[in-house]
Amino acid sequence: MRFKQINEGVEYGELKSLIRPRLSVAEFEPKTGNESDVVVLGFYSKDEYPAKDLATFIERGVTDILDTEVSPAADEDGYYMIFVEVENEELMDKVMSLLDDVNRLAEIDEWTIKFFEGREISVNADDINKWLKKN
Repeated sequence: MRFKQINEGVEYGELKSLIRPRLSVAEFEPKTGNESDVVVLGFYSKDEYPAKDLATFIERGVTDILDTEVSPAADEDGYYMIFVEVENEELMDKVMSLLDDVNRLAEIDEWTIKFFEGREISVNADDINKWLKKN
């Protein structure tokens, strides 16, 4: 009897146009610790199943995270949130690493990072690569 290989997970570019090029940093309260030790990052997906795929991809990735969770319903703009909890130490290294990983699936040229106090910055793939090579 011959078996077929089953490919699981997502592949390069598979979530293109399904992930919003925006990352929320520390806008939500963590479940696994207090706000001084744990930061919640939030990615946005246009649909529930790509959100779950991204959460699984992040959990299995090389970036050190504590937990992921997908929102049970879409927000007022129609996006599902992928919450990623990380330790506050070396936060920007983890953010840049996650953006680099997610770029492999979503092929996003420029990200907007929104911080809890309302400040926003834009980073592109070159900025991310320079940061990762520097650190």
